[in-house]
Amino acid sequence: MFGDESALPTRVDAADVRHVESLTGSLRALDHEYGGGSCRDAAIALLGWATPMLEAKGSDAVRDRLHVAIADLHNLAGWASFDLGMLESAHAHFGRAMELAKKAKSSALEADILYRMGRVHLHYDLAEDALASFQRGLPIAKASGSLLAVSILHANEAWAFAKMGAEKQALRQFGRAQEEFARSSDEKPPPWARFFDEADLVSIGGIVHTELARSCDVKYARTAIPLLTKAISSAGANTSRSQSFRLAALSMSHLLRGDAEAAYEVGSQAISLSGPIRSVRTRDRMRPLKAEAEKFSGSRAADELAERLAQFVGSARGAA
Repeated sequence: MFGDESALPTRVDAADVRHVESLTGSLRALDHEYGGGSCRDAAIALLGWATPMLEAKGSDAVRDRLHVAIADLHNLAGWASFDLGMLESAHAHFGRAMELAKKAKSSALEADILYRMGRVHLHYDLAEDALASFQRGLPIAKASGSLLAVSILHANEAWAFAKMGAEKQALRQFGRAQEEFARSSDEKPPPWARFFDEADLVSIGGIVHTELARSCDVKYARTAIPLLTKAISSAGANTSRSQSFRLAALSMSHLLRGDAEAAYEVGSQAISLSGPIRSVRTRDRMRPLKAEAEKFSGSRAADELAERLAQFVGSARGAA
């Protein structure tokens, strides 16, 4: 796929690095649309082809850029592995990505890796560990000069605080995320941070309110619904996995408000959208929704939603 390894150059130039960057970008687009199972094997293969370039000669500027490119490729391989539930592989790739990013002095990429490591903890309800990772990333993000990176980390801090039931801290950190995002409007983000647009920010706001409705006060379900609805309607193309997550959170908020019919309609959309996505996380995100639906004894819509969710999480759909 990537050529004969014996043909690798003994000297690398900017064109070689652009080739790695371009292929990584294409694989990242597949990940966003179809999940980690659509790109992980190719990312590992690309690493096998590109990593020997680190031993080739080249100018300092080109070699630094190559280190960043391969670090980002490891970052993607780690994220795809996480998406498939392959945690040992995910941590190994994130660790190697961090080593290379530090060697190239790319603090923006270091901050992104810490964000992604935190998201692994967050997915498995290790909110305190997630928060620690996000907080480690913040001074690095600030040192990089990327306001968008700071916004990403504050938004995810808010998510972790919401999971912990820390209402004031969650709302305060999300407010900071909004402020930094607004200030970053003229910033040209690096490839690994381009996913974080207004729809993603609003989406995390909706998820923060959904988590607060579960952990603190059900009143937050009412404010979660318009945020998630806005994120869903304004999201760009090729973001099926994120849309699945948003729909699942919106269905949860409807359930928390006692509207089983709306929850069934939105939850069914989440299940249908998740079918072609090769991601264990889409299935995992449905489990809390299933548990909440099962609490609505006597509601036909909730019973049907719980049944559909049981079939989905117990099948190969939504898995690798």
